[in-house]
Amino acid sequence: MSIPIPILFAMALVGLVVGAIFLVGLTKRWGILISFVGMFLFGSMSLPLDWRDRINPTVWLPIQTHRSTLFLACGVLGMIMLVFQLGRLRGKRLTASAFMLLFVGLFAAFLRIFHNGPQDGAMSVVFSFCTLLPLMVAMPLVVERPDDLRTIVRAVILANLIWVGMVFVQVVVNPRFVTMGNEFRFVGLYSNPQHAGVLMAFFTVIALWALLNESRRYTLFLVAIVGVNGLLLLWTGSRTGLGMAIIGVSATLYSRAGRAILLLPIAGIVGYVGLKVMVNVLGLDLGFQRLASTANTRDEAWRTLLRVALENPILGAGTEGAEKSENSWLYGFASYGIGMLVLLLTLTFVTTIEILKSMYARFRVPAEYRNYMDFMIGVLLMYFAGAVLEGYMITRVSSTLCVFMVFAVANVNIRKMLLAQEDGLLEYEESWTEYDEPYGDYDDEQVGYAS
Repeated sequence: MSIPIPILFAMALVGLVVGAIFLVGLTKRWGILISFVGMFLFGSMSLPLDWRDRINPTVWLPIQTHRSTLFLACGVLGMIMLVFQLGRLRGKRLTASAFMLLFVGLFAAFLRIFHNGPQDGAMSVVFSFCTLLPLMVAMPLVVERPDDLRTIVRAVILANLIWVGMVFVQVVVNPRFVTMGNEFRFVGLYSNPQHAGVLMAFFTVIALWALLNESRRYTLFLVAIVGVNGLLLLWTGSRTGLGMAIIGVSATLYSRAGRAILLLPIAGIVGYVGLKVMVNVLGLDLGFQRLASTANTRDEAWRTLLRVALENPILGAGTEGAEKSENSWLYGFASYGIGMLVLLLTLTFVTTIEILKSMYARFRVPAEYRNYMDFMIGVLLMYFAGAVLEGYMITRVSSTLCVFMVFAVANVNIRKMLLAQEDGLLEYEESWTEYDEPYGDYDDEQVGYAS
């Protein structure tokens, strides 16, 4: 199905604007975010299949069909940007967890030589290197101080807005293609409601943090985004996504629940109004009852993954031969063997250490930045909680890949920035104390002035 002429014209115009912004951003600190937003956006869609694996003729089918190529193109743009801005990495940290995920991607790419042939494997190696490396350096290139975390968050919200806008266009043209099955579960630009649920969980939590930390003039705008994201999350019927959102929201509100509780009812009202519009205007049954289901939909899948893994313990059976994908560690084991399982467990271990360090450090950083630490910890916990039920840790094109790379690196770098800032303040105070000691005989007013 071809893209309608007006949409094609709009895309061409957007392409020209983005190209101009890219050229301007070659030497700017924010330049890498052009690549990041593109990778996040194209990683948030897939080939639109129905439950019988038939392709849905969506408005965005040409883009969804070539999303891997577009994802790679954005990665290549990021590599070009990195060449121009390599000097900005001086003094920045590329964390152990980010390197482990890079190794996971490269290991899977090398094993594709065995499973899919040398040409496919070689292309996968190039693909992994050109996409994972720009994601690794996005945060260090952009963030010079803790408050720059907002810049990363704004980039995610931009991708969020574009994604929702594309979904809205599809709803106007044919709303049936944004849902799946007889329950009409929301899939958006995916073909799986579980994947959509994971994405909407991240979008909801990230937008919520922005709502709590951005200027008040953006409050209504961000409340609307949180409300829409929350509605779409519920519409997916994904218990995995809902559980991830609860973890992320709890972490985000941990240090400032008082103010947040006053805002959440407003977001709830916006979501409810949106729900009524979907039901009354579009006539869709959103099927929220599935969220309360206690059906076990993972046990059999895990057994299958374990069986395939034990039958192919060394090199795995490949992603197609794994049969199921409902657990990241088992999916990696079944697809690429024991080596992949070791890498994934190591990734989990080193990231857990980084999370624990941040949990301990949050009590030492300035009080106004503790919610930054809570938020980043929450996003990483969401990632691993979702990985228990979804096999996205070895996926080479996904929004979760973008989320993990950026927030894993941000967690370590911003923690060290805040601790260095706090240690600097302590040293400053101690120097004044030493300076005051020879003047101990002066009156209270003079000592008070000096201290």
